[in-house]
Amino acid sequence: MPVLTKVFSVLVSASFVFALLCGRMAQLGDAIINGASDAVSVSVSMLGMLCLWKGIINVLDGAGVTKLISKLSRPILCRIYPSAFKKGVGTSEISANFAANLLGLGNAALPSGLSAMQNLAQDRSLYRDMMTFSVLATCPIQLVPTTLIALRSASGSLAPHAIIAPILVCSLATLLFAVVLCRICAFFDGRKRRKR
Repeated sequence: MPVLTKVFSVLVSASFVFALLCGRMAQLGDAIINGASDAVSVSVSMLGMLCLWKGIINVLDGAGVTKLISKLSRPILCRIYPSAFKKGVGTSEISANFAANLLGLGNAALPSGLSAMQNLAQDRSLYRDMMTFSVLATCPIQLVPTTLIALRSASGSLAPHAIIAPILVCSLATLLFAVVLCRICAFFDGRKRRKR
């Protein structure tokens, strides 16, 4: 049984138990019906915006923008993943994953990310780059956060695109923090290994 299934099962069971103990089964029933209805409404209203942005991004991908970003990002990525780029292991997959995430192509980023992790896992000396890659693939930089824009638009925001600049700043800060933290962990791990 997957972990998320277990977590969801515990949350649902706890909700029923607490509603039963507190005498709020009617409110729980209303919340379930209203939540399901709201989920469908938000999904339908987001669909148009997501289709528009995904269409634009797919056109950019078809025009070769992903490959161009992949080439332009290599000098930056070789500093973030020095061992992998020095040995030439998984470099094209790492670059493709970065470019796809930058354009908001989550579906295209996943296969290249899995392939990059498989290639990095074959060389045990690249565990530091694997750690950095797993952190940065979890919280990538996106030029156009399509899902959040669509959610804000569906919620009636007058300026759904106003979050782009703050998200870029936060993403860059997260990137820098993650790289520094991974380097610190790798430094202490290296010292521990040398002592052995």
